[in-house]
Amino acid sequence: MHHAARPGQTPERLGFFTDAVFAIAMTLLVIEIPRPEGKDFDTTDGNSKSQAADHLWHFLIHEAGSFYSYLLAFLVLWIIWRQHHTMLDRISHVPGPMMMLHFPLLLLTGFLPFATTIMGHYPGNPLASLLFGLVVLLLMLCRSGIQTQASRHGVLSSPAQESAQRLDSTISWLVTAYWGLTLLLAWWTPWVQLLWFLSGAIAQALTPFLRPHLVKTQPHPTTPHHRMAPAQASTVGRQ
Repeated sequence: MHHAARPGQTPERLGFFTDAVFAIAMTLLVIEIPRPEGKDFDTTDGNSKSQAADHLWHFLIHEAGSFYSYLLAFLVLWIIWRQHHTMLDRISHVPGPMMMLHFPLLLLTGFLPFATTIMGHYPGNPLASLLFGLVVLLLMLCRSGIQTQASRHGVLSSPAQESAQRLDSTISWLVTAYWGLTLLLAWWTPWVQLLWFLSGAIAQALTPFLRPHLVKTQPHPTTPHHRMAPAQASTVGRQ
């Protein structure tokens, strides 16, 4: 049984606001990447094309950590936003506990560009990686909690949607656990960032394995076009 959405609990308004916060955060990620400045990067009387290109090349190599951090953070926000979008399309209204979890979700989303900038500027600093990883872990915990709340308050539109939501929620918690385990390595090795980049691939790999156990297939209804009654069958046989 579905309940009418109370004022302030409509998925549409929550979706609009969430989309805006995610869009701003994803834009800030690229704004925080340093730009090359100075005459060394331009062709002047004292700076040839090859010298300018060489200076720019070394600048880009030096900022490789910023580019990688930007890509990783953008991927994380994209995945969380897509899952959030899918969930909102399944529900009739937003329960109170789910609404409350959006406060830390959006708070951390807005903070992620800051943590991304620090890790991008100092990729070898273990505290920078730890800060970024911790922010993303808290984001994933909020996301997983929201996914779980969607299955607990009777707000889903059909049994098929309930099965699909249960699958998404389970995968969300497993990926969160994976991220938490890799976070334990952040202080000792910067290569943990490569493990973080594999989070999306792990979610994709888990989906076909868990789907048969969590998603109930709906039997196809039998219609007269698919199966004739015995009386019809005997009549056809006599003709």
